[in-house]
Amino acid sequence: MTLQFNPGDDFSGVIDGLQSITVTRPGSSLAIRVDGALRRAVTTAEAESLKSTYTARSSPSEGKYTASDVTWHLPASELSQPPRLGDVIVVDDAQHWTVLAVLQTTLDSRWRCVCRNLAIVHGLDEYVDIEKATYSKGDGGADEPTWHTWKTGLPARIQPVAAEVKNLNGRQVTVTTFTVFLAQAVAVDHTHRLKGPDAAIYRITGYRKPDRIDTLMEISAVRTN
Repeated sequence: MTLQFNPGDDFSGVIDGLQSITVTRPGSSLAIRVDGALRRAVTTAEAESLKSTYTARSSPSEGKYTASDVTWHLPASELSQPPRLGDVIVVDDAQHWTVLAVLQTTLDSRWRCVCRNLAIVHGLDEYVDIEKATYSKGDGGADEPTWHTWKTGLPARIQPVAAEVKNLNGRQVTVTTFTVFLAQAVAVDHTHRLKGPDAAIYRITGYRKPDRIDTLMEISAVRTN
């Protein structure tokens, strides 16, 4: 008698440590819940293999993988559409893994996604909130903002980049400009501000979205308190 083994059918039954994750797509409302996902570290030998495999597929990492990169194995049957480069795998609303490369494997039964946790790789060891203003008329008739939390607990790095002495209301003050690095690209404008881990408030003066999916968003800001 010949035994038939289908690794696709048995994937969820023979692997320990399976997790439930959500696949999201920046700039869209896509959020696909996936059960039976498996996370594995990228070994040195595997990284060399991935380099040749994924560079040919124009991986945004240009074939360069870090020690903290992982491969997520996702059952194809759990996905209503295939994962794409730039998608984000979210674990427990806390860990975010950006998809750098995608390959369908095991008789087309699962997707293998090479991913990077940008917060870890880039040393984002602080957390910021983003607040959004709603405006209403004050007693003098001018629009006055009321601030509400819009995004909370975003991994960040707050880095001072320049300081300038200015005359403000007849006294000398030092105005420091900061660059705030975020792993998550967000749509901000003049109605938003940042709140740092020490309750410091930062007025947003500009931003630069990442030019590659494996790099960070940069927000220019001035501390106001």
